Amino acid sequence: MDNLDVKENDLKKIRIELGLTITALSRLANVSTKVISQTERMLTNPTQVTKSKIVKGLNQAVPSDEAKIEFSRVFPNDDL
Repeated sequence: MDNLDVKENDLKKIRIELGLTITALSRLANVSTKVISQTERMLTNPTQVTKSKIVKGLNQAVPSDEAKIEFSRVFPNDDL
């Protein structure tokens, strides 16, 4: 099965920078651990709604004195 429609992302790198586990991000984003894991490994290309939920979840872990994470930083090849 080819996943030519799956786009690269920096989700895993950013999640680790924030000190989040997949489970913790799953809870913050209200997205299943399976979807997060498959997105990080570029096995699936979730919907824009799911990607937005993931970015919102990441931003919940950003300290209040730091800049929020932009969608384009996590999913650089996507159009929102």
